[in-house]
Amino acid sequence: MVSVEFSFLEKLTNVQKRLHQEINFKPAGFEELVKLDMDELDQTVNPAIVLAVCQAFKEPGQKSEALAGIIQYVFMANKVHKLMKDDLDIVEELRQFPVLVGDLLYGKFFLELCREKLLLFLGPVAQVMGTMSEGGISRWLSRDKKLGKAESLKIIEMESASLTALAARLSAELAGASVPLQHQVEAFGWELGLAWGAWKERLGNIEVQSILQRANTILNEISSESHLQLHPLREVYLFMAKQLNTDYNPQEAGA
Repeated sequence: MVSVEFSFLEKLTNVQKRLHQEINFKPAGFEELVKLDMDELDQTVNPAIVLAVCQAFKEPGQKSEALAGIIQYVFMANKVHKLMKDDLDIVEELRQFPVLVGDLLYGKFFLELCREKLLLFLGPVAQVMGTMSEGGISRWLSRDKKLGKAESLKIIEMESASLTALAARLSAELAGASVPLQHQVEAFGWELGLAWGAWKERLGNIEVQSILQRANTILNEISSESHLQLHPLREVYLFMAKQLNTDYNPQEAGA
C-alpha cells in the first residue's frame, strides 16, 4: 500500500477516529456485526477529497470534518448493503442483517447533517444515494452477462464517480467557491471516482491512466483560471495515481 502523506492528515485522522467511535455499539463493535473489509483507498478517498477541497478553498472549520464523515457514512452504508446474500440456505434474519446495519449508517449521516446544520446538503446527498443504488441494481441485473467497457463504465459512474463528484462539489460549496469553480471541482472528483472504479473493475491500465489524465487536466485548468493554491488536491491526485498504478488485488484491497 502507498503511505498516506497529506497536508491535512490530522483532520483526516480526526474524521476516521470519529467514524470509528460513532459506528461502535454496546456491547458489540462494528466489526462483530458485519464483515466489512475496507482497504486504504476505501478508508481514505472520499474524506480526503472533502478535506483537500476545503483546505484548497480556505475552509478550515469543523464543518469540513463533519462533511467528510457524512460522505463516508454514505459510502460505507452502500458497501454494507452489498453484503446481502441471495443464498437460499441463509436464515432470513441473517440475510437482512446487512440491510439493517447499512440503514443505521444512513441514519448516522442524517444525524450528522442535523448536528452540523448542513441540511441544505440533504437533497444532493439523497439523490446520489439513489444513483448509487441504481448502479447496484444494474450490476445485479447484468451479473450473468459479459459487459463491454462502456457498460461497465456506466455502472462505475453510478456506483463510484457520483459520490466522489458529490464530495468535491459540496466541499467547494461549503467553502464558498463560485458555482463555475464548484462544477470544475466536481468534474475532478468525478474522474477520480471513475478511475478508482475502472481499476477495481480491471478495465486495464490504459483506461485508468486515461481517466487520471483527464483529472489532471481539470486540475491544471482550475489552477490556471483561478490562481488558487491547489496543493491539497494534487496530494490526493498523486496518492491515487500511485495506488492505481498497481495491480488490483481483491484480497489485499479487502473488496
